[in-house]
Amino acid sequence: MSETTPALFAFVKLTVADIDAATAFFEKGFGLTHADTVDTPTFREHMMTGSKGSTTIVLFHWKDGRTIEVGNGYGPVGMISHDLDADLARALAAGAKQKGETVQFGPARIAFVHTPEGHEIEIMQMGERSEAA
Repeated sequence: MSETTPALFAFVKLTVADIDAATAFFEKGFGLTHADTVDTPTFREHMMTGSKGSTTIVLFHWKDGRTIEVGNGYGPVGMISHDLDADLARALAAGAKQKGETVQFGPARIAFVHTPEGHEIEIMQMGERSEAA
């Protein structure tokens, strides 16, 4: 067996009922860019990218109208923030609903939101560690 470089983690895929509304949400709420589309007779995907080097969120939509259920077997999609209050306000203005209160966890502040279709997003702003820590 030859040694090769491991696969590169590149994207997270969310299945959505309304791809256009989900695309608008991630554009307005998190500043992502709709970078590419895959359109087939059975499904459509929108690749949503952030700044250089960030992971892609792929919004996946079945065209047959099947019911989409958000399950409980996954963790939230994670966003790193430089200004949690501003990013949270932007997400809420785009249609997100906050889950619980914003919390302090060590040097980090964390807020959770649900997208309009119920996908959970964790927004984390790292703080400065104190010298005494």
